[in-house]
Amino acid sequence: MAELKASQRLKKQLGLLDVYAIATGSTLSAGFFLLPGLAAVQAGPAIILAYALAIIPLLPALACKAELGTAMPRAGGVYFYLDRTMGPAIGTIGGFGTWLVLVLKVSFALVGLGAYLHLFLPNVPLTPIVVGIALLLGVLNLLGSKSAGGFQVFLVVGLLSILAAFIVAGATRIETAPFENFFEEGIDSIFSTAGFVYISYIGITKVASLSEEVKDPEKNLPKGIFLAMITAVVVYVLGTTVMVMVVPMDQLKGDYTPVATTAQIILGDWGVYVVVVAALLAFTSVANAGILSASRYPLAMSRDHLIPRAFAKLGFRNNPTTSVTVTVALIIAFLITIDPIKIAKLASSFQLVMFAMVCFAVLVMRESGIESYDPAYKAPWYP
Repeated sequence: MAELKASQRLKKQLGLLDVYAIATGSTLSAGFFLLPGLAAVQAGPAIILAYALAIIPLLPALACKAELGTAMPRAGGVYFYLDRTMGPAIGTIGGFGTWLVLVLKVSFALVGLGAYLHLFLPNVPLTPIVVGIALLLGVLNLLGSKSAGGFQVFLVVGLLSILAAFIVAGATRIETAPFENFFEEGIDSIFSTAGFVYISYIGITKVASLSEEVKDPEKNLPKGIFLAMITAVVVYVLGTTVMVMVVPMDQLKGDYTPVATTAQIILGDWGVYVVVVAALLAFTSVANAGILSASRYPLAMSRDHLIPRAFAKLGFRNNPTTSVTVTVALIIAFLITIDPIKIAKLASSFQLVMFAMVCFAVLVMRESGIESYDPAYKAPWYP
């Protein structure tokens, strides 16, 4: 792995807390605030088990990304790993594809954020709201990963505090009746629903694209990823348990705002406002982390001369200014011209392919016997 000049390297400004906040904040949004009601249509009360099982298919990809990130701590994540293991063609497809997927995911998150914010500002058009928020997050990211990471910590701490209060308050209202018909939709529905809610967890891996900026990545990257994974599983399982045990199943099924519905039953109208604040924090954290992660892909590809060199130039705060600017501009273009919600659903299929390729990249690196490949963390259960 060729060394970069000091002027080309991104500063290591992200600690363990930043890594944890970015990974956690990338996954707690629509999967918690929207999907439980839709998942209940398929699995009934057993959505609790579906959310617990949904993380299992992601475990190999999490472990492999952690290994590759400690062995090759460079900006660009999937692009850099695939380019170095399978060649420029595969790397380029993975790089451009993942960049676009992240841009679409950010657009999707901003639409969700705008929809909740629209509840407080019903007379303001939605598009200007989300475009304005995208610009503000873009400016924040132009100030550097330290500023964006610090803001991410603030968002995630606020979000987890509210969700913890929601779960604790809900625990006092739990009833045992739903357990009597726990498998009302059949055992098979649990596995199909687990595949449906699987997308709730995929944001955890995005922090790997920032490994070049992580202090002591050999320790902080895998720790941050797996702590975020544990947090996400706990929040999803306990949160859906509260929803199932508090809200009548006929009401929960198909509910597009299951958390707000649950909060209203537990805490009354003011509980709904608290949940709206939590949703705003959640969607903002996804968008902020998405911009931070996505902007590193053009930087990495520019270093390999696949796109103009301007994308690799660092600004006055050692930040890829052009990459951030173009990424935010593309997000705004998608918000104005297309429906990112529909496109984001299709983008999830590409993510599954990339996860498989990352796992294959670990096989290639280990079997190649390259002396310089010396990851501080190694994925367990290697065949």
